[in-house]
Amino acid sequence: MIASPVALPTPDNAAQDLFPLNLLALSAADNLLENILRPTLAYLGVRCVAMEQLLLGTLLTTARLPALQRGDQAIGPYAISPQQHTDIWDQHLASQPELASKVRGLASQHCFLQNPHAELGYNLAYATAIAWLIYERQQLAISTRSDLPSLARIWERSYPHKGGRAQDFLRAWRAACK
Repeated sequence: MIASPVALPTPDNAAQDLFPLNLLALSAADNLLENILRPTLAYLGVRCVAMEQLLLGTLLTTARLPALQRGDQAIGPYAISPQQHTDIWDQHLASQPELASKVRGLASQHCFLQNPHAELGYNLAYATAIAWLIYERQQLAISTRSDLPSLARIWERSYPHKGGRAQDFLRAWRAACK
């Protein structure tokens, strides 16, 4: 197990009651991290605890953001729009065929061809890869020693939302940690 500079959230029943679509209602944060986020990132060749925590915080935050603060036409737990999804493929993955092949390998065989955006809603490994690419394409310098406030500021500046603040990220993380 990789040592973590930030305490991992555990489910909070009050948060689950207030936010019924919260992934923590289905699975504890450490379970999401260990069974989805970390393996997906490892599959993509990324081994960075801070990136794992940034993506976990992104999941926690987007689950708690009011609909008006999520991106337009937000799909799935990462609230990725069809336009962002298409842009990742057309402007970023098109020039990286090996990475594109890996990401495509996470998608379902037939459904992706019929409705690729639907993968963002029901395929958490695929959605995690696309969320990572939203950060990765910006070439952010994420320190392996990033603390929670630093990750919150990265989310605020770098992840698509409408008026979300670093405080939203911190509140979501802390609510999941109770």
